[in-house]
Amino acid sequence: MTKPIDLYSMAYQDRSDRVRWLLEEMNVPYTNHFLNKSKGEMNTPSYRAINVMGRVPTIVDGDITLHESAAICMYLADRYALGKLSPHYENVAIRAEYTKWMIWSTASLECVIARMFTHVNTPEETAVTHAYVKEQCEILKLALLPVLSKQDYILSTGFSAADIMLAAVIPGAQEFLVNPNPEISRYMERLMNRPSAIRAKVF
Repeated sequence: MTKPIDLYSMAYQDRSDRVRWLLEEMNVPYTNHFLNKSKGEMNTPSYRAINVMGRVPTIVDGDITLHESAAICMYLADRYALGKLSPHYENVAIRAEYTKWMIWSTASLECVIARMFTHVNTPEETAVTHAYVKEQCEILKLALLPVLSKQDYILSTGFSAADIMLAAVIPGAQEFLVNPNPEISRYMERLMNRPSAIRAKVF
């Protein structure tokens, strides 16, 4: 790496939080570029040349430009912390488990939690949405709780980028996932207290 990674986001606590946390955990130099959506900074020709959709987060690492937070974190962990924050490819079983949780964090967990922040213009819509999210979180816990009840991190091999992905999303459903479940609460406390999470201003 010849220069710091460029990280484009809107704020500290958007989907760039997990990328920033991972970079802090790996001590990889990076430069924050905060874009103001209301001022059209995500729709300028210069930014559209980096991310044609005009969305964040996006990173530029030398010749590599990448968007989608899960893809970014998988790439960064493999490039800068393979064997530490992402399992070696030779360890097929653990690598498969790691990949599952990296994708699960967005495809199964975040897509449910995101409903908390949409279609809630009236009290009735809010009630329906919260009921749906609560129901879905009960299903999601069937995957999470058996793992976190027997080990400190989502992988048996220890802390990884998958924990960062999960911890960045779980607080969005605090009342359904964290408060009623001591296993998840202790898991989140372990992660929130990591110096890298504090430096990244994730929580």
